[in-house]
Amino acid sequence: MTKNTAILVLSCDKYADAWRPFFLFFEKYWGDCPFPIYLGTNEKEFKFNNVKQIFSHKNTTWSDELQIILKQIPEKNIILILEDYFIYKQVNTETIIKLLEIMESENAAYLKLAAFPKKYDKLWPHNALTRHPNIGEIEKESQYRVCLQTAIWNKEILLNLLNPAENPWQFEIEASKRSNLLDNPILCVMADPNQQSVHGPIQYYCTALTAGKWMRGAVKLCKKENIALDLSQRLVETRYEELRRKLYISLPIGIRKVVDFLGNKAKTK
Repeated sequence: MTKNTAILVLSCDKYADAWRPFFLFFEKYWGDCPFPIYLGTNEKEFKFNNVKQIFSHKNTTWSDELQIILKQIPEKNIILILEDYFIYKQVNTETIIKLLEIMESENAAYLKLAAFPKKYDKLWPHNALTRHPNIGEIEKESQYRVCLQTAIWNKEILLNLLNPAENPWQFEIEASKRSNLLDNPILCVMADPNQQSVHGPIQYYCTALTAGKWMRGAVKLCKKENIALDLSQRLVETRYEELRRKLYISLPIGIRKVVDFLGNKAKTK
């Protein structure tokens, strides 16, 4: 199973300042990772133990560059992780291998490893599998049937779902629609009802970067873990920005959509 699977940390050169802290967290909390580890980016070189770089040698769209990177990876399954998902709890490799076995046995296209609090269920409604009650199957027509939270992907299916014209946000919406045509199931790890934050077999800070700024919580986490950030490369969000972001996240999904609509409408005036 480990021979058919690789880790892909997907990034681009403008986020190079996140690479070293990401891999320091990864090394600390998943030091026994048995899978090849790739860093996918544009052209900037980076050295870290056991990490192989893959370059797109382009600066086009997110989806176009991802296609180029994926085609250079020989493994069948890809555990896709973004560069600002800082892992902060020990990863149990045996659990990941069991999830890979389930994905193979179900002939799944995708298995989302990130679980979210119950209020997010309407974004990806799902039902537990009888034979694997800790795994859910995400319903067709779900708004975010696939997303860019950490997940195991069948590489060829991911390649087929990509449209080279799309950015990450467009991909999540449009690829979710395209996934409705697949015969392969779309799976997810079932959430723990007692958890009120992002959790799962790979537990990470979601996300360390937003709108090009370091999140204050990510800066605190790095300080706690004694992992240095280069704060000369980008700003840290202000206390006001942090409060506004947390308030927005606390809103029910329906109210968020109204806020987004009004915000976008105001921008077009």
